[in-house]
Parts: sequence; structure tokens; C-alpha cells
Amino acid sequence: MVAVPDLASGLSWFVVVPDTDAGRALVEPLRHRVPELRTLTHASGRPWLLGRWTDDEVAVAEFGDRRLVALGEHRLSAGDLERRAAGTRDAAQMCAALQGLPGSFHTLATTPAGTAVQGSLSGYRRVYFVAAGERSAAGDRADVLAGLTGARVDEEALALRMLAPYAPWPIFWQPVWRGVQAVPPDRRLLLDRATAPRTVTRWRAPEPVLDLATAADRLRRALADAVAVRTGGHEVIASDLSGMDSTSLCALAARGGSRVVGLTCVSPDPLDDDLPWARRAAAELGSVTHEVVAGEANPLPYEGILRAEDRFDEPTAAVLYRASFLAVSRRALAHGARARLTGFGGDELLSADPVLQLTLLRTHPWQALRQLRLLGAAYRWRRRDTLRAVLDRRPYGRWMASLGRDLDAAQVSRPRPLLDWGAPVATAPWLTPEARAALGEALRERAAEAAPLADDRGLHGRLTGVYAGAANARHLAQSTRRVGVRAALPYLDDQVVEACLAVHPAHVTAPRDYKPLIRAAMQGVLPPALLARDTKADTSIAAARGADRHRDDLLALADDSRLAGHGLVDAAALRAAVRSPDDRTWYDLDQTLACETWLRTVEAVPVPAPAIR
Repeated sequence: MVAVPDLASGLSWFVVVPDTDAGRALVEPLRHRVPELRTLTHASGRPWLLGRWTDDEVAVAEFGDRRLVALGEHRLSAGDLERRAAGTRDAAQMCAALQGLPGSFHTLATTPAGTAVQGSLSGYRRVYFVAAGERSAAGDRADVLAGLTGARVDEEALALRMLAPYAPWPIFWQPVWRGVQAVPPDRRLLLDRATAPRTVTRWRAPEPVLDLATAADRLRRALADAVAVRTGGHEVIASDLSGMDSTSLCALAARGGSRVVGLTCVSPDPLDDDLPWARRAAAELGSVTHEVVAGEANPLPYEGILRAEDRFDEPTAAVLYRASFLAVSRRALAHGARARLTGFGGDELLSADPVLQLTLLRTHPWQALRQLRLLGAAYRWRRRDTLRAVLDRRPYGRWMASLGRDLDAAQVSRPRPLLDWGAPVATAPWLTPEARAALGEALRERAAEAAPLADDRGLHGRLTGVYAGAANARHLAQSTRRVGVRAALPYLDDQVVEACLAVHPAHVTAPRDYKPLIRAAMQGVLPPALLARDTKADTSIAAARGADRHRDDLLALADDSRLAGHGLVDAAALRAAVRSPDDRTWYDLDQTLACETWLRTVEAVPVPAPAIR
């Protein structure tokens, strides 16, 4: 059986194969398994692009023996594609012709010489591929490709996903299916008839040299275009209305012709000031219908943790917060909105990651040193540790290898400066000794070939955060389509990502200046009173209350743990931790639950058989 997403979920997905008989045979099972399967062909008549999508998601241009497709959120027509591809010679150039346009979409092109596929720079639109002899294919879901080739779960890759807060790059990016590989966001995949799939660089991050005013103007235009892509053609559009990031999107949407519904969830945290700021925003904007989701009506984290309603292609912490996200999407639908703007990605792009001080140190040393002192005081870093971190020149591979040696040390309580290539990773105390030892060895082995996303630690850290955040956002967006609402994430569009990365760190790294880039960008869009906000909600109280309310469900997972059956978790230790949690329990638990719940959904589906033996 070929594993495909639940046909009732409303999900779009696709598979691409080269122009070969082997490619045609590989996807033949889809014709029998998937009702209403959509298919585009190569010029030869062999299948090229197969899957499920809606008419408003796809633009197709066919000219001679070439095809070019945009699939996702965009405002492109066939004529737009033809004009932009005019003069291109190969599939890679055809894809490049659409790069950087407003929206969020996959680009696919084919010529008699081969096929090219690319996703989005944030990693929100993923690209995967498989290669087994003459059988090659690409797609946007790892599980669909695994089903076509009969791939099974890679237990080592699954175990590495249990590291907290998440495994280092590129481990968290790679699929947990044997033989399925993921294309990095800065690369393009090439498939042809004669060679194995390969990737080529298609993008490099812009030099961070823009002054604040120039970068803010660029961000404002990029966000306005991104919002316009989502609001066009909709009588009603919903937008989250909480922090600065989502409030900015709501204000931009209110400038269009759609009726805008602002959605605000009331947090159980008495210090959370999202609601009063949201009410103020709705009043100031004037044209926004404000919908408040009361605390008792908003599901807490961990609700529904035992119900496998969504089948994702990898473990995801999104399952912990899915119920709340779906509840808000249902509120949007009740107002007639079919699309919901969210601020996902804003924190990763607009907040000042401490490691950016090392980037600033090269051009503005005194400013960076002053800010490092402020950060050290705020986070209680010891000066000796901070100095050691600043002077640390270890290459990425050596740093990753050290994670494997220091897994237990990472759980010590003394705060460590957040100035390395990434956050220290730790193993939860309920992992078995054998699993912990295997994880340490796996980290050391993979470190030998690991390379950073950039030579600069600050840029590497920013990109890592964006990619990790986009992965969870992708899963929540997939989940909400089941209720008939599309989640739109403008901050993860290519143009927006580039605008945020281009600003000089001197303008965004001050610890006491909250998100200066978006505040500057929204001058003239948000009323001045709203630009003064410098707070952000904390979700830790909601997580703790959710864990307390749904403790029986968490204990049930421990009592019948699939991870324990694989020798990765000590079920008794997990039960004890859930019954008597300490300060780290819920922090450590997220990735364990992500893997546990995902493994259950995989085991609920029969193991697929290879399409070709």
C-alpha cells in the first residue's frame, strides 16, 4: 500500500518523477490509491507531476516541450509564467525566474533534459527526494515518498529527534525515513534521466549591511505584498491579533478590500497583556471585527494528545498545541474566513538572538561588548564563561562533536552563554542508558561531515531558528486545512526573509530595544500607540496547566509507550516524571511526546510495499 495523506484532510501534496519508464512505474500505484489524482505530464506523455491540489493553488505554463508550475500561495497566471521564463534555456533557469516573487510556493520545471524543483527559503515549503537505482522521485512529503519506495523508519534518526530543545543542524532537517533525503532551503533539486538526483546552490543570504530605515522600507513592502497575496479574492480574511508580529499583519490586511476578523486567545497567565493590546489595536484600526477566544474555550496544550487525527511526515511538537490552533481556525471559519494570517516566523526573524553579538563584534566592538554585559546580567552568565564563548573559534564539526560528549553535562543548572553555534542539547532523564549512549555516539559520528549554514555564527543561528520554526509551523498549517481554513504565514515568504536578514546587526541587537525592525517598518501602518509595545506573552503557564489537566493522558502514553518498546525510553521513569515534574520536565517532554505520538500514527498504517522490487 502507498501511504498518502488522509484524503479527507484537505491537504495538498505532490510527487515529481523524471521522464523515464522507471519513473512512470514508480508512481503507478498512486493512480489506484488516490481518488481524483491530478496529473501533469512531460512532453513525452509520461507522468511528471502528480498529487492533490486546488485550482487556485496552481499556475501551469506549457510552451513547446517545456513546463513550468507554481504550486502554493501566489498570484501568478500561466501568462506570468510564460513571460518570466522567456529566454531561459533549462529547468533550473526556469525555476530561478520565479524566485523572490510574493507568496509562498513550490516551483517546478521540466524540459527534455531534466526537471528542477525548489521550495521556499524559510524551509516552510519543503522538498524531499529518493533515489534507488533508476527509481528517483521528489515531493513535498517524506512519507509519500517513503510509501512509494517501501522505506521504513530510521530508528537512529528518530532517536536523535528526542534531543531537547531540538537536534542541531542538519540532523533536525533530515527525514526519519530510510533513504529519503531533504533538500536544504538554499538549494535546488535536479532530476534527469541519466544521473542520480543532485542539488545545486540557488541562494545565498544577503550581506547584513542595510541601515534601519532602508531595511524597514523593504520589509514593509515585502509584508504588504505577502498579505495582498492572501487577501486577494477573499471577502473575509482572519488574522491573529496578539503580539506585534500578528498585529502588523492584521493592520496590513485591514488596508485591503476584505472584511478582517482579528482573533485573540485569552491566556491563563495573569501577566499576559495580549488581550488589552489587542483590544486597543482593534479600536485604533477601526475596521477590524474583534473575536476574543475566552480562556475556558481555548484548549490547553496536550489536549487530544491521545488522538491521532493528523498524520505528519515527521515527529513534530505541533501536536502539543494543535487543539488550540484548530479551535481558533474554527472561529475564523464561523466568520466566513477561509484563510487565517498568523505571525509564525516573526520571532525568529525579528528578535535579537544573543549570538548576533558576535557578528556585531567585528564592526561595532564597543557596542557589542556593552550589550554582552547587559545580556550576561539578564541571563546570569558568568563573565569567565562569556569571555570563553566569545573567544571560542572551534569549527562547527568540533562543536557538534562536543555535544555528543557533554549530553549529561548539558542538564546542569548553571546558565551557559548562548553564544555557541547552537543551544546545548540534552537528553531527557527517562531515556534509557543505552539510548543516551547511542545518541552521544551518533552525534559524534555525524559531526565528522556536518557543515554550518554560514561561516558566521550569528547568521547560522538565525537560519537554524527560522528552519526549525518553519517545520512546526508547516505542521500546524497542514492540520488546520482539515477544518477548511488555510493558515498563511507571510513572515516565512522569501521576500520577507531576505528583508529581515539584510539589516545591519547594529540596528537589531540592542537587548533593551524590542523588535526595532518591525516597529520601524510599521511606521504609518500601525497607530503610534501600538508601536510602543515592548512585551511578549509567555506560554509556560499554559503548558504547565495543560500538563496538569491532561496528566492522565500523558500517563497513558507512558504506560503504553511505543518508544519504550524500541528500547529508547524507560517507561517507569517517564511515568514518575509526569507524576512529579521538576522545572525541566515539560521542556524535556516536548520532543519525547512528538516522537511518541508520531510513531503511533505510523504504526497505525500498514507498512507499505515497494512499488518496484
